[in-house]
Formats: sequence, C-alpha cells, structure tokens
Amino acid sequence: MSGSHPDGPTARAGSRTAPQAGRLLMGLYPAAYRAAHGEDIAAVFAETTEGMTRRQILRERTDLARHALRLRLRISADDPTGRVLAGAAPVTLAVSAGLALYLVMPRIPELVLRLRQPYPSHDLGADLLAVALFTAVAAPWLVALGAAVMGRWRVARKAGLLGALVHGTMLLTLFGPPRASTVGEAAGPALTALVLLLAPAGQVDSGRRGRWETAGLALAVALPLTAADRFGVLLTGGPIGLRQPTLQCAAAAVLLALHLSARRPDLLRAAGIALGVLPWLLFVPTALLFGRSELGHLLRILETALAPFGLALTIGLVAQFARRARRTTETSGPGGLA
Repeated sequence: MSGSHPDGPTARAGSRTAPQAGRLLMGLYPAAYRAAHGEDIAAVFAETTEGMTRRQILRERTDLARHALRLRLRISADDPTGRVLAGAAPVTLAVSAGLALYLVMPRIPELVLRLRQPYPSHDLGADLLAVALFTAVAAPWLVALGAAVMGRWRVARKAGLLGALVHGTMLLTLFGPPRASTVGEAAGPALTALVLLLAPAGQVDSGRRGRWETAGLALAVALPLTAADRFGVLLTGGPIGLRQPTLQCAAAAVLLALHLSARRPDLLRAAGIALGVLPWLLFVPTALLFGRSELGHLLRILETALAPFGLALTIGLVAQFARRARRTTETSGPGGLA
C-alpha cells in the first residue's frame, strides 16, 4: 500500500479503472477515524474495486457505508445497541415480508380468473399493471424471506434493502410529486433499511429456531390479514384501520412472550423484537403531523396495537416468577420451612 492521498496524482491516474470511495462515503466516518485511516480506506477501496462491475462496486460501497455508520453510531457485535438491532432486524424483515405476502396472495387467483374469463368491458391492462406494481414491491421481500429461512442472512439483508428502496421510491414518485405527507410515510421504509443495514450479521439468529421464528412471524402477519379480507372481518374505525398494525404487533408480541418466558431470556434481543415493528407504526405520527386523522383515533390505534406487548411482558414476568418460585421450593426441600 503506497499510502498516497486519495486525491493525489496516483489516485487521479487510476481513476478511470479504480473508483474512489467518494467524499460522501468517507464523510460518514467519524472525523478522528477518518483522519487516522482515511487514506488507507480510500486506497484499499480503489484497489479492491478495480475492474469490478457496477453491481459489485455498489455492493462494496454499501459495505463501506455500513462500516462507517457502525463506527459513527458505535455499534458492534458486542455492543448492546448491536444486540438490540440484531433482534429487531429479523422482525422488521418478517413483518415486511408478511405484508408482501398479503399484497400478492389474494391477487394471484383473481388475476388468473380474469385471464381465463375476461370481462368484455373490463380493462385487463389496468389489472396487469396493478399486479406488476404489487409484484415489484413484494418480490424483494419474498426473496429476503426465502433467504432468511434458508439461513442466508446477508442475502436476505440485501434483498430487504432493495425492497425498502423500491417501496420508498414508489411512495415518493407513484402518486405524483412528493408531498410532505408522502415523505413522512417513506420514513417507514427508510427506518427499515437502516435497521437491516446496521444490524450485525454475526449476531442475527440464523439458526434453526431463528429461521422458524422468521417464517412463522411472516405467516402470522399475512394469513390473518388475507383471511380478514376474504371473510369480510373489519377492524376499522376511521381513516386509518386498526387491523394491520394490530395483527403485526400481536404476532411480534407472541414471539416476545416466548423469548421473555425462556429459561435465560436475552433482554436486549427481546427489546429488539419489540422495536422491530416500529417502522410500520411511523404512519401514526405522520398522520397526526399532517392532519390526516384525528388525535383520538390515532391514540386508539397505538393503544390497540401496543396492548399485546403489555400482555407479552406480563406473561414473561409471570413465567420468570413462577420458575423462580419453583426453583426456591426445590432448593428448600420438604423441610425448607421448618
């Protein structure tokens, strides 16, 4: 490694074949770390990416940004924040994938039926366009879910980042020029991407139990929503329905109760499970901020959605107290009260 400055003659001479890290990416690093290691990082990046395709360079830039953000936010595999994010990331991915399944599953049979028996005056092109848009939003999350279930978290994370990017982009562009309200709604996918990006891959549970939990959580979100649509079960009470956030939080709360009831609960991971649904509740402050719903209705949504977590916490505490009481009884023995 020559150690030359990234903006020096050597870097400019090789700029045609070796992309530079860029000021924006380097600016993500803490100032002290950048001053001490910035030249080495830029040199290694240029050497590593020489001759790579655009897709490969994008992957290297993503890894560089993730490393810089973790250093700036002081997130590591052993840090409490890293452990919380490692618990939140699979939940965020599973909820997103469950919503993707909910978008796709009811529409496939309907489209097949209309293709086989088209209505004479019906615009089939509009149906195909709608399905294409839904598929564009859902497909990355379905790929992410499949990769997570197979234990390939790094692939799942990349697909999830793509899904969040597509979702946010469509929110900002599909319904006309971006407005303040749509920018606020895009905060959900943005937070989802941030959680997936920063969660230490080595701390995410990719074992058998973690894979089953991810798959089960996704299905626990998708199937009840689909059944509610199919059989006309409505939980709406105003401009914003209670059904979707309630089912998301209820499914995550079941998982939280199981973790809190374990013999040796990991409280940081449990906190991550509870926080994993946060990106999909950001529409509540957004609706309040931009006057899209009444305060009373929004508070009702939060109360109904967050109530399952209170129940999960209660179940976990009761299970721990019962286990401790049983252990005390077994330790004291028949004559323990004598």
